[in-house]
Amino acid sequence: MAFMFIIIRSNSAERKQVIEWLRNLHRGIPLYDFENNVLVFATFAYGLAKCHEYLGSATSWEIEGIVKGIMNMADKLDPKDLGRKVPNTMADIEEYLRKELPFDTEKLEIIKREGTQVVSMWTEMRKRGFAEFLMRPRTSISLLLLTRFSRKLSDNVLAESSHHGIFESSFWGCIRKVHCFLSYFHYSICPQILTFDGTLGLLVTGNPRMATVPSDLYHEIFGGKGIPPVSLPGGSLRQFSSMEVHLPRMAIDQRPMPIVPGFREELKELVKSSYYRGKLLSSVGHPPQHLGVIMDGNRRYSRGRGLGNVLAGHQVGAHKLLQVMSWAFSSGVRNLTVWALSDDNLKRGPQELDPLFTMMADYIHEMMLGDAPFFVPDVRFRVVGDRSILPDYLNDMIVKAENSTKGNLKFNLQIAIGYGGRSEVTRATKMAIRKLVQEGLSLGEAVEKFGEADISCQTYSAQLGLPQIDTILRTSGENRLSGFALWESHHAEFAVVEENWPSLRQSTFLRSLLSLSRRNRRFGA
Repeated sequence: MAFMFIIIRSNSAERKQVIEWLRNLHRGIPLYDFENNVLVFATFAYGLAKCHEYLGSATSWEIEGIVKGIMNMADKLDPKDLGRKVPNTMADIEEYLRKELPFDTEKLEIIKREGTQVVSMWTEMRKRGFAEFLMRPRTSISLLLLTRFSRKLSDNVLAESSHHGIFESSFWGCIRKVHCFLSYFHYSICPQILTFDGTLGLLVTGNPRMATVPSDLYHEIFGGKGIPPVSLPGGSLRQFSSMEVHLPRMAIDQRPMPIVPGFREELKELVKSSYYRGKLLSSVGHPPQHLGVIMDGNRRYSRGRGLGNVLAGHQVGAHKLLQVMSWAFSSGVRNLTVWALSDDNLKRGPQELDPLFTMMADYIHEMMLGDAPFFVPDVRFRVVGDRSILPDYLNDMIVKAENSTKGNLKFNLQIAIGYGGRSEVTRATKMAIRKLVQEGLSLGEAVEKFGEADISCQTYSAQLGLPQIDTILRTSGENRLSGFALWESHHAEFAVVEENWPSLRQSTFLRSLLSLSRRNRRFGA
């Protein structure tokens, strides 16, 4: 478990070294053969998906996301396996397991249920003594009542059955109100719960005996050099906190160690996240069709934290994006466009821009090209903006990432680099007029016929086949759009939060999403 914990947090170069170390340690044992990988991951995916299914909060879309997210790892532990076919839908997994592990699922469920009851009664008998137990029939009655209550709880809270009298309906209604807090167990620690990586994190960091094992293992493999991909500051056995994403490190990673909040702050964040996620699940509104985010405050974060260099703030911000993606995905948002770098930003000096471009290329390589376990499954990645002003090596990496993810369908991520709102409108206008001329109109006729709809068809969103941006979130407390989505923001709802982008908390994001989804939109009428 600790080995997997390390490997999926390593970057691509480190991962090869970790696997080679384990193979040398266990010579003669066929570790990480492709067939074994598929079986292990398929079993894990089936179990985790079923757990979510039984909890009742996951949609079929999210179940499929869980499966694909886990199976995304199965062909990546050895470079020679990359691209080999693996089952990546729930139906494929079930069919695969039926062939590989033939058993009667229904019979197993019965055995498990009866076995649990027998074990409970056996434990009770041993504790009280056989004679006393047999004289206490209420033990069996209590077990029966508890089983019945559990079924009722499942039926009335998860399935929300309403065939009851007034009193009973009121009782279950109260329980259901509390259920939004119970969603903590399901999604409030997102992005961890949807992923193989996150589940391992819970298992490892939640076990006192494992407190130092990941760091010890890391140093065993790599020696004393470097900082382990995971650390537990202050000897903490478990960081409730983090809501921090566990990600493979980048080659030039210079992120500072995170500030670990106190228990009270961690608990408040968990409760608030649970509350807002529960509200979102039961909200009468609809999640944004296309959320735009102005990721502002990386430089201010660097200065406020006393970091020696601005790049560290940008790297924290880059990892925050992956966190926000998973928060958005698990909240029903399927289209996300984030503004990373404006065309005005490109006027900054090469001493800031060159390291930033290098970081972007490394980031895209690790996170988008299938070389790292991607925790928001089935993401299609694209870049919008003027690429002609970007360095060639960054453009090459963007093209590779776009080609690598073009078959993905569940989540659309657009990063705006070298983007300006006026530039987009100017570009769309030129393309619209050029299209009319290509259709046979003279330039004068094209200008005469030209209208708003022609521009709307040539925005980046329209060209990518996406709905227009209908909601915008800005961090760092600045109450302006700065030209972002200048054309599409005509009727877009707008939310501002005070936190700088790298400091954005899940509860803040979810509260903003809830507010945006509840707006009464009249579209100017």
